[in-house]
Amino acid sequence: MKKYIIIAFAALAASVACTKVETAEIQKEISFEVANNIKTKAFTGSVYNNGAFGTYAWFNNNDDFMVNEQVDLSGGVWKTVDNTYYWPKTGSVSFISYSPFEGTSNTAGTTPAVTKNTITYTGVTAGATDLMYADKATCSNNVNEVEDGTNSYTGVPTIFRHALAKLSFKVQANFTQWHDDATNSDTAWEITLNSFKIGGFNTTGDLALTLNADGKSWDKPVTTVGGVDYNVWTNASGATSDQELVATPIVLTTTPQNLASATGYVLPQILTAGVQTVDIDVHIKTTLANGKVINEDFVKTINISEISTLKAWQMNENIVYTIKFKPTAHSTEPGVTPHDDDPEDVIIKFDPAVADWTAVDAAATIQI
Repeated sequence: MKKYIIIAFAALAASVACTKVETAEIQKEISFEVANNIKTKAFTGSVYNNGAFGTYAWFNNNDDFMVNEQVDLSGGVWKTVDNTYYWPKTGSVSFISYSPFEGTSNTAGTTPAVTKNTITYTGVTAGATDLMYADKATCSNNVNEVEDGTNSYTGVPTIFRHALAKLSFKVQANFTQWHDDATNSDTAWEITLNSFKIGGFNTTGDLALTLNADGKSWDKPVTTVGGVDYNVWTNASGATSDQELVATPIVLTTTPQNLASATGYVLPQILTAGVQTVDIDVHIKTTLANGKVINEDFVKTINISEISTLKAWQMNENIVYTIKFKPTAHSTEPGVTPHDDDPEDVIIKFDPAVADWTAVDAAATIQI
């Protein structure tokens, strides 16, 4: 569910020592070149392709070196756009990057606000923009090539992670027909999904990241629910209007079918009954063994928190709900375990009994 985006290379040591030493007479320009070799099996991701990004840098992790510089692809190399930077002869340079680029180079931005130890998003509304932040990368000694023993990098290793979440839905029928061996008869169901609307979830919130003790990764916000920690944005507010994910009615099969994706990216949030909802409109056509047909319409509002065990949409997660529709209800009879993959527990059955005779005292006296 978690996807990582890479620029330059797959994984990053807390403080990467450079292996290729340049002479004092040569200064090498700092670049963020796209990875050309991935050796690790412990890290999975994809090449970054999200356009220009912003970066901040500090010399010896103390003095400002870059302030919100725009980095973009030029001639196959990721490099700063407005100013040219070279590796210093001594000491190290630490980098923090974010995507997409906002504001102007050499001027501190607000989305996000970045210091050498923090990344902060305030009052951000989730939408079509894929907000990303990178691990902190530290390189030293006028080097543009890095080897950490596992991975090779060309340029500053910049590993991006998604600050928001993605959301999509698939639908299918649990079954569309059933054969009853006892009577050697068949019943068929045609389930048509006319409408599938999601809505009510929060859209605006804050995110504060603090540098972890490892010197490169970030401590994300933690919200504890029921003894379980979730990485979600804080101060969540606002609510989406309904998003219709069915363009035309869909006849369900036992193979999952993709609905239209939820618009853009969603704010990582705790799922709460009565807040995030799904509204469905379903038509069920039942063809009985004797050839008779019953048509039913089913409309219902469902809490998203109740359709799976998932209790939150968390940062950097691509969440895919696969929802199965069962055309018959579960039995509520005590002690009966519902059959998820067949309707046997709700086959109409009879429980015949004969009522006791009613005793009537018809004693009478006849006078003769």
